[in-house]
Amino acid sequence: MKNRRQKGFTLLEVLVAFTLLAATFATVLQIIAGSAKNTVKASYNTKIALLSQSKMDELGLLEKLEEGATSGDFDERTSWELEVVPYDIVYEGDINQEFSAVELMEVTLTVTSEAGSQTKVDQFKTLRAITPDFSRAR
Repeated sequence: MKNRRQKGFTLLEVLVAFTLLAATFATVLQIIAGSAKNTVKASYNTKIALLSQSKMDELGLLEKLEEGATSGDFDERTSWELEVVPYDIVYEGDINQEFSAVELMEVTLTVTSEAGSQTKVDQFKTLRAITPDFSRAR
C-alpha cells in the first residue's frame, strides 16, 4: 500500500498563524486606544480654549475692562480667575511719554478644571488697549 500524504495545515502552522493574528490584533487595539485617548484630550483642549476665548471676548463688551480681579465658574468642574493689571512699556527715548491716547492692560485668565482625580490649570494672557480715564488724573 502506498503511503498517501494528507493535504492540510499542521498544528504548528496553525499556531504560528494564530500568534501572528493575535499580535496584529493587539497592535491595532493599541492604535485605536491611543487614538481615542488623543480625541478625548483634543476635545478637552478645544472646550477650554473656546470657554477662555469666550471669557476674553466678554471683557470690554459685557464687562468693563478695569484693573482688578474677578472669578467665577464655567460649570461645576471648571472655574476661572481673571486678573487685569496695567502694563508698563519701558521706553528709553527722549520723548516725554506721560500722556498717551491709550493705556495697555495685561489680562491674565487662569482656568482650573477637574477631571476625575486630576486638576489641570491653563493660563491665557493678552494685552488690551483702553482709553484712559483722564478725569481720575486731576
